[in-house]
This record gives sequence, C-alpha cells and structure tokens, in this order.
Amino acid sequence: MKRLMTDVMMLVGGGVVGAGLGLMFAPYSGAKSRKKMVRMGKVMGNKSDRMMRDLSGRMSDLADAMESMSGKATKLMRIR
Repeated sequence: MKRLMTDVMMLVGGGVVGAGLGLMFAPYSGAKSRKKMVRMGKVMGNKSDRMMRDLSGRMSDLADAMESMSGKATKLMRIR
C-alpha cells in the first residue's frame, strides 16, 4: 500500500511540475494559443475534407472500373 501511495504521489508531482514548466515556457499567452489551435483545427479539418472527397472520387472511379471489368469477364466466360 505504501508503494502504491508513493507511485501515485510521484505521478501527481510529475504532472504538477510538467504543467508548471509548460506554463513557464509556453511561446504564447493562453488566448493566443487557443486561437492558433482553433485556426489549426479548421485548416486540418478542411484538408481532411478535401482528402476524403478526393478519396471518395477515386474509390468511385475504381468501383466503376471494377464493374466494367466484371462485365467484360462475364462476357468472355460466356464465349468460351
């Protein structure tokens, strides 16, 4: 039990020290950091939307090609 309490206190102490160091060495104020994070989130969201639309279009093209090949393979099998 004593070992568990020591481990928990070390974890909590490490978290407090880490948070303090993070605040001391932060490059921007809290408000500016939040604005930058929101802006970054919007940019990343827009990029991921574009990538998903592009991927969706490519998958649709692939499905069309596969369907066309399937039809050709079926016709070929009927000939033989």
